[in-house]
Amino acid sequence: MIISKTALLTLLIFCLLTSFSGCKKSPTDATPDVNEPTIVLTCNPNTAAKDEIVSASVFIKRNKKEIRVFGLDLTFDSRMFQFQEVRPGTLTGGWAAVDGNEVGPGSLTVGGFLGGGTAIPIASEGTLAEIRFKVTGGDFSNGQQSQLCVKQYTDDLSEFRPDSACSTFTLKK
Repeated sequence: MIISKTALLTLLIFCLLTSFSGCKKSPTDATPDVNEPTIVLTCNPNTAAKDEIVSASVFIKRNKKEIRVFGLDLTFDSRMFQFQEVRPGTLTGGWAAVDGNEVGPGSLTVGGFLGGGTAIPIASEGTLAEIRFKVTGGDFSNGQQSQLCVKQYTDDLSEFRPDSACSTFTLKK
């Protein structure tokens, strides 16, 4: 059986079109839109010894609307860290409140509201909050890694991505 080049090319195009018609990227494979409101969590320092204080900063950029109130959850390993406090960030220093509550082992709810302060303008970059922890280290050995993650964004953060932003910490003994 001999197939013409035109028939072969047509068959190839048909196969390609029908094979990939149902393909979609999963949310974890999707490349984030560079213009999307973004949250980043950074740990400073990202390596520390027992009894040292570590700050996890919630950094935002490219908000598409003013921010007047926010909420989020932060998870951490309660064997590695002991929650100390939440402080306002560079964008929320004049706000009525920026605070956090430990709602269970390794889980915080963090939030803030404007009150009489100034709203965070559209397209801002900076930190909303600084969450401080004391390194306990538990029975972990040198080099043990642990993640802190923010998720469940509410109020004026509901459009921010990624859905979970994490920072990796390494214990130094």
